[in-house]
Amino acid sequence: MKKGSRIAALLLSAVLGLGSCAPDSTLDAGTKESISFSWWGKDNRHSYTISAVKQFVNLNPDIEVIQEYNEFDVFQKKMDVVFAAHDECDVMQINYDWLYRYSPDGEGFYDLKKLSQYIDFSNFTEEQLSYGMINGKLNGIPNALNTQICYYDKDMYDRYGLELPKDWDDLFEAAGVMKQDRIYPLQMNRKAAWMMCIAYEEQKTGRRCFDDTGRMCFGRAEFADLLTFYKRLVDEKVTKFLEDVQSQDLNNAAAAGMVCWISDADNNCSAAIEAGRNIVVGDFLRMEGSSISGWYAKPTSLYGIRRDTDEPRAAALLVNFLLNSEEMAQQQGTEKGIPLSRAMLEALESGDRLKGIQFTANEKMMSSPEVTRISPLLENNELVTAFVAAAHSVLDGSKDVNDAAEELRAAAAAV
Repeated sequence: MKKGSRIAALLLSAVLGLGSCAPDSTLDAGTKESISFSWWGKDNRHSYTISAVKQFVNLNPDIEVIQEYNEFDVFQKKMDVVFAAHDECDVMQINYDWLYRYSPDGEGFYDLKKLSQYIDFSNFTEEQLSYGMINGKLNGIPNALNTQICYYDKDMYDRYGLELPKDWDDLFEAAGVMKQDRIYPLQMNRKAAWMMCIAYEEQKTGRRCFDDTGRMCFGRAEFADLLTFYKRLVDEKVTKFLEDVQSQDLNNAAAAGMVCWISDADNNCSAAIEAGRNIVVGDFLRMEGSSISGWYAKPTSLYGIRRDTDEPRAAALLVNFLLNSEEMAQQQGTEKGIPLSRAMLEALESGDRLKGIQFTANEKMMSSPEVTRISPLLENNELVTAFVAAAHSVLDGSKDVNDAAEELRAAAAAV
């Protein structure tokens, strides 16, 4: 860690309300390799990560770890600041699009392949590692893969005499039946709504919004159609508007379905399952005759190392612990998705922890050829925010759909 620059980072942490490790975990810096580690998440992730890092320090008494953490939105804003100031932590949890945001040429993070003496890459396939490869350099290692997937209360669909949806028309048919009881067939938050609308429009047009080179293939007409489709979803009561959706709508029986990341399945479905409701993983919705699916996988997150860390050995040992150790596997479980690491999978399997709705959803993703690698541009936070603003303006009538679509097109062109 750059010792002088951490003063600024600690001040920044205070301003942003970032958590830090307890004072007694900071040991004599004169006899230790000192590294910093940052991540985002909710309280349960903070709790088990802090506990796991304590185990790492016990196993590596020559290393101290300064910890910084917060919830995602605050953490993301912090990343822009620290990268601009060149004051990143030594080890970082990274969102997929941040690789391209902060390292478009592959030089923004340490090339982890140079640390193979300390990181056990044999636990990953080359395909898995390729998610973190930029310009021939391994900038990050994914801990799990994620996709937006549909979860349904099958008992509720059965009560209405409905089959689980397989295509978009099925959603509108279900809404026509359920709306009499103010039940929504498939709730979706802002990211899910954006990805669902992308899937619909890509299936309809046979073109990806962004191709493999990052070139935008949608114009105003496609964005206008996408926004019109979302307005129909809301108007015909398939889903509430974004601002009204609650993550617990499925658990609370306000909805008969929920679309969300695999890593969010337990939070969004577990209470309903514990109450005895038959929550099942649904199909990836398709338009008949479509040539592409529009459904995408991405890393849940990745771990990367500061490009000029003073302590590459210590940083690499921590990354290896976070990704491959039995200790971290037992602490983390499947909270961040089903791990890719073979060692972690074996540790969880031996403890009979590879089961439940999240594991079922992961198996569905891994066995579905229509789920392909996402363009990181679709994950861009500014673009998702632009979609939300455009959708809001169309729904409240403050803008014509073509004007809103042009603003969304401009936002997409700027990412």
